Amino acid sequence: MSFVSRALFVGIGIIAGAVALDYFVFGNTVHIGLAQARLGSESEAKVRPACFPALVSPKKDRDNPTLPYGQHRIAWQDHDRMVDMTAALHCYLVTQKDAVCDPDNRAYVVDYIERYFQKMDAMLETARRYGDDEVRNVRDLWDSANNRAIMAAIETHIRLGRLKRSDFGWSLPAALKPLFDRSVAGPDYCNPDHPWVAVKM
Repeated sequence: MSFVSRALFVGIGIIAGAVALDYFVFGNTVHIGLAQARLGSESEAKVRPACFPALVSPKKDRDNPTLPYGQHRIAWQDHDRMVDMTAALHCYLVTQKDAVCDPDNRAYVVDYIERYFQKMDAMLETARRYGDDEVRNVRDLWDSANNRAIMAAIETHIRLGRLKRSDFGWSLPAALKPLFDRSVAGPDYCNPDHPWVAVKM
């Protein structure tokens, strides 16, 4: 094996190892795919601290998910986590509706969208062990006013080109595939002359 071939082999191994470490150890799926200028640095995202007030008492917001009445098998830990995730993503996409126009924010929000749907899928998978009634309980839980507003906001951001299929790399949530399939790829409607300014909460 020539020196160039050996160096290329080592380089590919390093990249593959870094991607695997990022995915399997740190759970970061947003950059699995080709690098692109649309995504900045998650660690530099300003939308997360801007939304801290939304996470102070998320259960007090009646538009966030509430456990169904009657018998169910939804664990309180799962409920608390999904309420926090709903409150946060609602702020990132609905309250701070222009935040995704900033590349750093977009990187963070895309990653959070993936985690949001991963949590939903995990809860539905658990519910399927207990039958259709439990699946219905979980679906109802994820159908609060704020969850519906999140889906509407995602659809709007896709339509306006603020979120693109390529932003998700190889980790596009299955629930979003129909939205992208229905959407005609267009220009990014973010205005570079008017950068995002956090909405005060």
